[in-house]
Amino acid sequence: MAEPVPHLTDEIMEEIFLRLDTPAALARASTACPRYRRVITQRSFLRRYRKRHPPPLLGLLSEQDGFHPAQAPHPSAPLARALAAAADFTYSFVPKLKVGTPPFPADWYLRDGRVLLDDRPGKTTTAMFTNLAVCDPCHSATC
Repeated sequence: MAEPVPHLTDEIMEEIFLRLDTPAALARASTACPRYRRVITQRSFLRRYRKRHPPPLLGLLSEQDGFHPAQAPHPSAPLARALAAAADFTYSFVPKLKVGTPPFPADWYLRDGRVLLDDRPGKTTTAMFTNLAVCDPCHSATC
């Protein structure tokens, strides 16, 4: 008679989960049972997972030309095309304070999918106060 399979320790499960290719697969695994969820949601595990699977490069955001998605043969090209189709990088949902002046992305202020917008075209004026807006182009929302 075969001996029963020994229980997997949390460390072995972590090593298995680290080898899942996508965050979606990791999320599906975490719904399988409470123990898997506990292992997957630990900060130390998530830190290791992010180190092993860095976020994909989706494209470049330019003040003059808007969003440039990654092109094939880059592995992120399909995801980048989907983002370009879904997001509003023209910022049409942001209220315009001056007639005919669209908001512009402020230099280097992009984080976690949010963009800081500045209404000074070309940033040539040195006004003490400027109109700023933080927005999320993926959800067409301003904060």
